[in-house]
Amino acid sequence: MKISAVIPTKDRPSDLVRAVESVLRQKRCPDELLIIDQSRSDESRVRVLSLLTEDDQRLKLIYVHDPSIPGLVAAKDAAVKKSSSDVVMFLEDDVVIEEDYVANLAQGFVDHPGMMGACGIVSQVAGTGSLYRWIFHLFHRGIFYDKRVDVHGHTDKNTHQLIQSNYLSGGVSAYRREVFERVKFDTQNGFFMLEDIDFSTRAVKEFGPEHFFINTSARLAHLMSPANRARLAGRYQRKLREFVCFYKKNCDQSGALVSLLWLLVGLTLEAVVVSIKARHFGPISGSIRGLMEGIKWQIRQV
Repeated sequence: MKISAVIPTKDRPSDLVRAVESVLRQKRCPDELLIIDQSRSDESRVRVLSLLTEDDQRLKLIYVHDPSIPGLVAAKDAAVKKSSSDVVMFLEDDVVIEEDYVANLAQGFVDHPGMMGACGIVSQVAGTGSLYRWIFHLFHRGIFYDKRVDVHGHTDKNTHQLIQSNYLSGGVSAYRREVFERVKFDTQNGFFMLEDIDFSTRAVKEFGPEHFFINTSARLAHLMSPANRARLAGRYQRKLREFVCFYKKNCDQSGALVSLLWLLVGLTLEAVVVSIKARHFGPISGSIRGLMEGIKWQIRQV
């Protein structure tokens, strides 16, 4: 089984180099590594190319430097079209994967031929203690129910499980090529924070929930680079808009509207608490703008 690893990146040369180095240290390297670089400068490409010589046989490198590619989802779409493997796995540019990450993720597909998609887990997630998880599950109900919060950062290294999940985390996910042939990336509706659950839930609808899993054996550290991260106001604006758009795409499901209204209560309370802690109204104002944008947004067909 051939595997392609995909890393979209933008203006994070040092983070990208560290991520690529962790890919090169794998016990089982992917067959090809595709980097879709949307950076303004050529620094990332130059530094990555210095890691691999022309006669390096560890993997095939496909490097695309194109600042005109409009965002994360478009970068993933471009990479899939250029890949040639049976399974395509996605990584973020600020992660470090453990040495058996690719091998363990691949083994899940080998052992379970019916598996169409899986994601690994983030080994450490700050600020997600038992109180946080209780509050999270209190408000994320119905179409927004997400079991990943109980897995990321809360699974022992020696635990080897496949956990069925309708939500697969984008930066640690992998799909068989057949999925991309029947489920298209949504490059029309401006998803970023929720692009992964939008794609995985549509894949689940197409193939059935019994084919998608969290693989606890595939682990990585997400180092959360500060570069290119929206400030508080922008983050909450994006989050609210995308949740409303996600609802609009799934409003035919039973209880979807009630789930959205209840989630909005929780997100509003969260924005208030964060605004108080940060001592400015950015999260609150961003949430209001995002909600208004989401309400006005006309969903475009993929």
